[in-house]
Amino acid sequence: MTDAPSRPSLPRRAQALAARTLDDAQLARPRLALITLFVVCVMILGGSLMPVPYVIERPGPAIDVLGEYQDEEILLIDGAETHETDGALMMTTVSVDGGPGYRVTPVEVVAAWFNRSEMVMPREVVFPEGQTREETSLRNTAAMSTSQQGAVAVALDELGIDYEDVVMVAGVEEGGAAEDTLEGGDVIVSIGGETAQGVEEYRELIRAVPSGEPIPMTVRRGGEELELEVPTSVVDGTSMMGVVLSPGYEFPMDIEIAVGDIGGPSAGMIFSLSVYDELTPGALTGGHRVAGTGTIAADGAVGPIGGIRQKMVGAVESEAEFFLAPSENCQEVVGYVPDGLEVVAVSTFEESLTATETIAETGSTEGLPTCEDVTTP
Repeated sequence: MTDAPSRPSLPRRAQALAARTLDDAQLARPRLALITLFVVCVMILGGSLMPVPYVIERPGPAIDVLGEYQDEEILLIDGAETHETDGALMMTTVSVDGGPGYRVTPVEVVAAWFNRSEMVMPREVVFPEGQTREETSLRNTAAMSTSQQGAVAVALDELGIDYEDVVMVAGVEEGGAAEDTLEGGDVIVSIGGETAQGVEEYRELIRAVPSGEPIPMTVRRGGEELELEVPTSVVDGTSMMGVVLSPGYEFPMDIEIAVGDIGGPSAGMIFSLSVYDELTPGALTGGHRVAGTGTIAADGAVGPIGGIRQKMVGAVESEAEFFLAPSENCQEVVGYVPDGLEVVAVSTFEESLTATETIAETGSTEGLPTCEDVTTP
């Protein structure tokens, strides 16, 4: 017969309970830490992938207007004598990430902040609030079409060649009511049988058509007049075709500038130089690779553009030697000119023409105004 084991004393029982509690806590702590780490990682990853209201401007390609783009000749002139040329006149572009229908993440924004060739801006600075991807595309297409028309007109003015002022369809919205009826470049002859003198007068004729009804329109396309019934959609009680009308020109020769889906007005100056080059004997650039940017006004004034720092980088990457910059952009140019690029400041078509001819003759920018000259008090 054995004695029953004696019951542990109270202090021993307390000590054993504390030991078991400590062991349980040591087992639970790594598990809790792993779960917490996982949750934090998921939150960080999710946050880094969430879209943010910024756009990033990056260098785009510099494209020789005297050459080809996407296997298609860019500048085509029919109905006038053209001349062989040499060298390159390069329009410069910017790639914009984060516009309507597209978003950038915090990771992309942070990376762009540390990249000298990229620029981060709030989206509303570049795109109006509520603007859709289709509206953005229409505006860019219309701006490019209007820019091309104005550029040709400036070149012909320099050459003393007459042309006619018209109102034209500068762009047609993708998915818009008129998409299958009107085309970019159509010249407005009449609306409802009535002719008008300018864009606003034609808009008044459009507003006179009862809401929701087709708009009877005569347009000139490829030299042929077409009688059309243009469908509309009603937006806020107003009939809309989904097109942009703008001032335009009919020239005594056919001039087509094809740059794919690139939009905007900033290639106007280079377009003018390219048309002038092909309509005059000899190579305007003297065989050099000249890039540039700037809008062009009817009086030949060269206007400022966005993204000039990125455009200079794109020009160097495309092996440009010289760059024509709008004088009004020079504050953004000074201190940011890439190695191997010489920049000339211009404010009119005449100045850009003189600069290009000087580069052709001397192979340098000596004697031409620089952005340092323009910005120095």
